[in-house]
Amino acid sequence: MAEFQTPTQEEYNAITRRTVTRVKHQLRAVDARYDRRNERVMITLNNGAVVGFPLSSLPGLESATPDELRKIEVEGGGYGLHIESLDADISIPQLLADQLGSTIMRRAIARANASKANGQLGGRPRKRPPDSATKSQDGLSRKA
Repeated sequence: MAEFQTPTQEEYNAITRRTVTRVKHQLRAVDARYDRRNERVMITLNNGAVVGFPLSSLPGLESATPDELRKIEVEGGGYGLHIESLDADISIPQLLADQLGSTIMRRAIARANASKANGQLGGRPRKRPPDSATKSQDGLSRKA
């Protein structure tokens, strides 16, 4: 096994810059609140978008009271929601992927549906073999 080597200051700075850039582009919660009128948890993301989720889509919160839901907090640098009285923790990335669907999953589903529709039409057209044989002036077929 390789021996651990302490990174140089230059390597450390490069890693830190990459991490800051990566984190900057990831969706995180900056605020969360319970909208009693619509019975939804509203989450404000770091890109300015506000998304609302019905209680039925939030695991462990289906039977929570409005008073309990009013105490929802953003934790973990914006990657999680927490309600102390319910001992409930919700992962923001997982919630967004589950409810909105990940890009990879949406593409896979679209490809599968397109393939299924194409199959019902008879599938892909057959490829024509290359026209490699040509007839010479004497009428015999010869390879080009």
